[in-house]
Amino acid sequence: MDKPTFSPPELPPKPQGSCLVYLMVAFGFLAAVVLSFLMLGYFWPFVVGTVVLALIALQYLIWGWSFERIYRSGEAELNRRDGDG
Repeated sequence: MDKPTFSPPELPPKPQGSCLVYLMVAFGFLAAVVLSFLMLGYFWPFVVGTVVLALIALQYLIWGWSFERIYRSGEAELNRRDGDG
């Protein structure tokens, strides 16, 4: 008497991975860290540091934009005086 041969059943294909799980884990970790600092009462140095860095970035953008306009207008003025433009 021959033994029957069984083939393993075909498994359905694995579903494609989603980055939603990673985003949820990252959000949960970030929320846990923020809540931990809030409960410790040690959160204000981070707030003050973020505000200072934001002011520095704002000044950099404003002064960089205005300096570029002044620099380019001075260059145009020189070209006009020299008769190039």
